[in-house]
Amino acid sequence: MTNSQTTKPAGKTVSPDYSFRGLVIGPCSLLGHWPSVIGHSLLVLFLALCLTTSCSTRREPPQQRYDAAKALFDQTTKAFHTPSATAPAGEREKLLDQAARNYQMLLRRYPDQTNWCAQALRHLGNIRAAQTNLNEAVRQFTAVAEKYPGEEWEVIQAWKSAADLLWEANRPKEAKPFYQRIVQRFDGTNQPAVVRVVVRGSKSRLVE
Repeated sequence: MTNSQTTKPAGKTVSPDYSFRGLVIGPCSLLGHWPSVIGHSLLVLFLALCLTTSCSTRREPPQQRYDAAKALFDQTTKAFHTPSATAPAGEREKLLDQAARNYQMLLRRYPDQTNWCAQALRHLGNIRAAQTNLNEAVRQFTAVAEKYPGEEWEVIQAWKSAADLLWEANRPKEAKPFYQRIVQRFDGTNQPAVVRVVVRGSKSRLVE
């Protein structure tokens, strides 16, 4: 059997061999010998961290998530969206862009908070309208009812905004279906007064 120890020739000093040729010492040496193993391990670690973060988010108390979504919405509205209405042109665009980013952040972080998400999505439509991007505004308004059908107050406001925007752009054929949706869904004597006003206005547009 071959002796693995270093033999010291007579009359000559031999420095210890620290190169560890071919030996596997500790996990770091895997990089040189089995890169595929390391790559796989890193991927598993990354996926585990993502899963842990996701699970942590889901474990947050509902009230805490509601409060966080509300705080983000309120801060965005007060600090960026509302001030944009009276800001100079250059500053106005910056404020609108920041408001849009924050509303989109809310939609990503708190998809379970449907009321705040519906408001954020509708406000995104308002921002696109302010930026004269009519088609994108209508798309956002339409998405409110598609994604959050139970948020009725946000739905009727979004449909009215889409309808009025198209009407004022001389596109009545595209506007009337939105007015029609309002009448079909919200016409009724048991509705709040403000809803009945919106329905009455929608009916008037449908006969023009």
